[in-house]
Amino acid sequence: MRVPSERMFKRSDWQRFFAGIVIGAIVSWGVFLTIYGVSRDKELEEIRIANDKLEKANLQISAWQEDVKALNKEMKQHLIIQNVKVKLVNGHRYKVNSVVEYNIQKSVDEEAQHLIAQDIESAYRSRDILKKAIENKKYEFDKTIYEVEVHQIYFYTTLSIEVRIKKMEKVL
Repeated sequence: MRVPSERMFKRSDWQRFFAGIVIGAIVSWGVFLTIYGVSRDKELEEIRIANDKLEKANLQISAWQEDVKALNKEMKQHLIIQNVKVKLVNGHRYKVNSVVEYNIQKSVDEEAQHLIAQDIESAYRSRDILKKAIENKKYEFDKTIYEVEVHQIYFYTTLSIEVRIKKMEKVL
């Protein structure tokens, strides 16, 4: 690369060319800063608006969540029993066939049907009566009398009762 001679710098057309480059660079830098500043201001305004919307949405969500929690708490107090499910736990021990097992489950289910459409709290208070009603009844199928005991009772919208065969007697 060679260094231009001194006479090129003294010529007015070259001086105007270099001055034009410097002035053009300064003007373009000013235009760039102005355009960048305007676009940055627009972006900051959009971000501020989005943050305001997000803050409002978060306030609405928290209000909805509080309402839903209050409603859930109120609804849990008023839950009712909708279904009764009975399960015979130890039918295999006494070699009970599936028909007899089904009949025992159906009979115990009939004993608990009066609890459907009652709220869980009142059904829970009458659990001892239900237990005694199931255990004091003798179930007779195929010339055999079965006595059952209540193993567990679960109270929720579905009342689940697990029973065990306590005693089995053949009738002659």
